[in-house]
Amino acid sequence: MHLIRLLPLFLVLSSFAAIAQQTLPATLTWLVTRVAQSSAEPLPTLPLREAQRTLGTARQRFQQGLPPTARLYLTARVLNEAATPELVVIAVETWQGRQLRGWILRAGSSQQNTQLPVEFVEAAVHDWLLLHTDGREEGNYLGKYWNLEEKLAARPE
Repeated sequence: MHLIRLLPLFLVLSSFAAIAQQTLPATLTWLVTRVAQSSAEPLPTLPLREAQRTLGTARQRFQQGLPPTARLYLTARVLNEAATPELVVIAVETWQGRQLRGWILRAGSSQQNTQLPVEFVEAAVHDWLLLHTDGREEGNYLGKYWNLEEKLAARPE
């Protein structure tokens, strides 16, 4: 009987362990790095507005069940391991009502996640990214803005 009660906890923890061992896709590694660089900067208004406007759709799709070929990531300002507010990218595990639980992604030398789960409220979310295994992405308004900004800055005058 005790094993049956522990099974859901085991499944959640094993999914977190699987996430911790995955190498991040290039798009996600770039986003994690860019978010870390932008943590102290003011975020651009227009992409934030569009992300907030469409967040409800992302929530509904996640709660109805994403296909196994897609994963939802959020850019949110949460308390990090040192209990300091930080802008981070989070792999979403659960989203019940306005409460979320996920995994803070860090791009280190091995580009693997090594963090613990984080719980936060929906109001902390700034952007969302639905990433498909074939490379397609939906949302990611901040990432697209930053990418365009970098391309324009790299253009010769």
